[in-house]
Amino acid sequence: MKSDADDAVRTGQPEAAGTPGSSAYWARFALLYGCGMLAATGLGKIAPIAVDLRAALTLSLDQVSLVTSSITAVAAVVGLPVGYLVARTAPRRALPAGCVVMAAAGLLEARAGDFWPLLGARLVEGVGYVAVVVAAPALIIAMGGGPRRMTALAVWGTYFPVGLALGLFLGGVLSAFLGWRTWLVVQACALLAAGAAAVLARGGRTAAAGEPAPAVPSLDRRAVRRLSRPFLLSLGFATASGTIVAVVSLLPTYLHEVLHVPTSVAGTLTGAVSLTGTVGGFLSGWLLRRGVPVRRLFTGALLMPLGTAVAFLHWGGTGLAAAGAVLVALANELVVAAAFAMIPAVVADTADIDLANGLLAQVGSLGSLLGPPLVSFAVLAADGWWAVAPTVLAVCLPGTLLLRASVRRAAV
Repeated sequence: MKSDADDAVRTGQPEAAGTPGSSAYWARFALLYGCGMLAATGLGKIAPIAVDLRAALTLSLDQVSLVTSSITAVAAVVGLPVGYLVARTAPRRALPAGCVVMAAAGLLEARAGDFWPLLGARLVEGVGYVAVVVAAPALIIAMGGGPRRMTALAVWGTYFPVGLALGLFLGGVLSAFLGWRTWLVVQACALLAAGAAAVLARGGRTAAAGEPAPAVPSLDRRAVRRLSRPFLLSLGFATASGTIVAVVSLLPTYLHEVLHVPTSVAGTLTGAVSLTGTVGGFLSGWLLRRGVPVRRLFTGALLMPLGTAVAFLHWGGTGLAAAGAVLVALANELVVAAAFAMIPAVVADTADIDLANGLLAQVGSLGSLLGPPLVSFAVLAADGWWAVAPTVLAVCLPGTLLLRASVRRAAV
C-alpha cells in the first residue's frame, strides 16, 4: 500500500502563490543552509583545541569531554520545548536570534578562565543551536511546496556533517596559527554575520511569501496523537544518528589499536569519512525528486550494519576499513536527508512543523548521546570489535521499521 508521503514525493505539491523564483529560492536556501552549517561548527570547534584548552584552564579530561558534548546534551533535553517557543516567536525571528545567542556564548567562551564559566557558556550556546536547527527547516518548508522543497530539505540534512567537519578542520588550522581563543572569536563572528544576513534577507514584511504561517501549535491531549508519526520518524532518525556518531567515535581507536594507523592519520581519515558521507544527502534529494518512494530510501539504513561489518571485522587493511565506514556514512546521510524531507508529510497540522523539527532535534540528539556508549559497552562485553556489526544491526533494524511506519498511511 502506498503511503501519503510516497504519493507526495512522486507527484509533488503545487507551488504556493508568491513562491520566489528559482534563483531567489536557492539563494535564500543557501543562506539558511549556511546558518545551520555554521551552527554545526560549534559542535566540532572544541575537539581540535582540547589539548590547548586543558593546558590553559587546567582542565581534566572529563571536563573537556563534558564541554565538548554539552551542546548535544542540551539538544537532547530542550529540543521539543524550543520547537514550541520557535513556533510562538516565528522561525524568521528565532533563526537570527539563535545565531546571535551562539555568537555571544562563543565570545564568552573565548574569555573564559575557568571550567564553570566555559561550561555555562556552552550550555547557552546549545540553546541557540537548537533554535537555529529547528527554525531553518521550518523556513525552508514555508518557502513553498513542490519537488524542490523535497530536494532542499534533503540537502539541509547534510548541514550537520559538513559543519562538524568544517569546525574540526578550521579549528585545527586557525588555532595553530592564531591561538584557541582567537579561533573561538572567529567562529562567533561568523555566526554573528550569518544572523545579520538572515535579518537583512528577511526584508521586513515584504518577504511574507518566505515566512511560515503564524499558527501556533496547541500542547493539549490531542497533541500526542497529532505528533505520533513525527515521533516515529524521530525515533527512527535517532537510530541513524546514534549509529554514525558511534562509528566515527570508535573508528580512530580501532584504526590505531588494531590496524596500527598513527593517531593523527586515523583522525584525519575519520574526518574524511564523515565529510564523504554528505554525498548520500545530495543523492537522497536527487532520488526523491525523481520519484523514488521514501520507504525504499529508509530501507537503506540496513546498509549501515553491512558497512560496520566491513569496517570492524578486520577482513582487510586500512583501505577496506575506510570503505566500510564510508558505506555507513553514505547510508546514514541517505536516511537522514530523507527524514528531514518527510517532516511536512508526517505532520497532521502545519502548525506542528516547529514541534516536529524540535522533536527530531531532541530525539536525534538523544540517539547521538546514547549510541557511542552503547556500542562501546558491546565491544567491551564481547571482548572484541566483532560486536560492532551485530549491535548496529540490532539498532538499525527496528529503526528502519519505525522510519517506514512513520510514512505509512494512518489516521492522525
